[in-house]
Amino acid sequence: MSLAMLPLGLISVYQTHVVVEEAQALTRAALLSETVAAATGERELIQQALGAAQGLASAVPLVDSRECQRILADFIDSQPLYIFAAYVQKSGLMDCSSSGEVRDFSGTSTLEGLSGPAVRMRRSGAVTKQSVVLASHPVMEGEIELGWLTISIPHSVANALMENTLPNQELKLASINLDGDVISSTSGVDAAPGFLPRDIPLSGLHDRVGLAFRAPSGSGEERFFAVAPMIDDTLVLVGSWPVSVAEATGNGPRALTAIIFPALMWVTGIIVAFYGLQRMVVRHIRQLRSAMRKFALGERRDSYLELANPPEELEEAQRAFNRMALIISEAELRQERDLRDKEVLLKEVHHRVKNNLQLIASIMNMQSRSARSAEARHMLAGLQRRVRGLAMLHRTLYTTPDMTTVDSGDLIRTVVEDVSSLSQDGQIDLRVEIENFPLFPDQAVPLSMLVTEALTNAYKYVGTSTDGNKEILISLTETDGKVRLKIENSVPEDTDPDVIAEEQNDGLGNRLMTAFIRQLNGELDKIQKPGHFGMHITFIRRDFTPQKRAGDAA
Repeated sequence: MSLAMLPLGLISVYQTHVVVEEAQALTRAALLSETVAAATGERELIQQALGAAQGLASAVPLVDSRECQRILADFIDSQPLYIFAAYVQKSGLMDCSSSGEVRDFSGTSTLEGLSGPAVRMRRSGAVTKQSVVLASHPVMEGEIELGWLTISIPHSVANALMENTLPNQELKLASINLDGDVISSTSGVDAAPGFLPRDIPLSGLHDRVGLAFRAPSGSGEERFFAVAPMIDDTLVLVGSWPVSVAEATGNGPRALTAIIFPALMWVTGIIVAFYGLQRMVVRHIRQLRSAMRKFALGERRDSYLELANPPEELEEAQRAFNRMALIISEAELRQERDLRDKEVLLKEVHHRVKNNLQLIASIMNMQSRSARSAEARHMLAGLQRRVRGLAMLHRTLYTTPDMTTVDSGDLIRTVVEDVSSLSQDGQIDLRVEIENFPLFPDQAVPLSMLVTEALTNAYKYVGTSTDGNKEILISLTETDGKVRLKIENSVPEDTDPDVIAEEQNDGLGNRLMTAFIRQLNGELDKIQKPGHFGMHITFIRRDFTPQKRAGDAA
């Protein structure tokens, strides 16, 4: 809502700014008006003096010096505000004055810079010896300039007219001519630089007529200045106001308040909206997100979500989450119960299969004891050994925690112990080097049966080597998914390797080993050398395959 109201706020600020600008313009106009009004008396005095000088300038060229002096003397006697009048020729000769005095001003600065009507200030008049304001007008004969008619006004009179009309005791006034000279001042000519602009040349104030501005004064005080015309192309009037006056009329911090207040209101709205958003939406979203993350990571305890005074939409999201969590938790509990039941059933199956196989092995053992021929006993012993191997596999499966894989090391060590127990020869040195890695049942079964057959053959054909020892080595290692099985045994030094190969290639055990190797997709290498015989089988450890491949032997 705050963002939506931003354009309205900007329009309001803009309109307020326009109103403030108009108020400031009115204030400047009012200050200029008061400044002009405060100098009305002096302006009329100087304008009258310039008008009188103009009238006298038109009369003096028509009379002689004696008559000129009489006219000027009568004029001064009739005007108490003026103290002296004189006609100074262009050559600098003053032979006509109200006092009758004759002087030559050639070579002095008295006539410098005069060009048309002018107002000047003299701290000490050449004749009157007083601080005066000089109002001069050129004396013309056609287009020819003959000289200047000058009327002297005492400074005290001009300053008194300013002071008597001041609307505010804090207001300071000064009249300045085109050359930047202070003609009159409410505080005296000497004190005028203290309240006039410090960084602006006084002659440059003529370019600021009609303007009001703020600037430091000569005393270093920050003041408000208004420049008004006093006499066109002759004098300007400068009013100097304290800054407090400008601030009271809409040009200070109070004027900024009209702009700052809407901005502060909008910022406050943003802060309140942000706080409200945090309280009503964001914090609830964070709690919901945290609950969802914990639930996704498997934390089911205290999964019930309860938001504090949420909006209606978030309350509905809370109910939806709690329903979802409840449904999923119940489904997981059912799944866990089903899985636990299946594990129990699977363990029971493996346990019963193991027991049945051991029962079969026991029956074979009983049958073997009652057999009359050695060949029958030997055949039954082989069958019993193979059945016991299968039983050991099922025993390993139902004792394994996940019941999906078999630890190869535990399985093969159990097989080795079982086969070794059948050998009554304590002179055989059996070396076992077996690594532990997981195998799925479809590889564990043929591997355990293969080790059973191969190790039985090794015990059957082991012989004494040249050093007088009987040695059997069984090694099972795995590298990068490739499994290597080694079963080696010593044979007498003078045994013909071809005879060993022929004996081991004959019979049921050899056919079974060939079938088991094919089930493993393995490769067989036979090591035959004097005093040594070995079988090396290599195959790739693979994942579980539910169906047997065509051609695999049972």
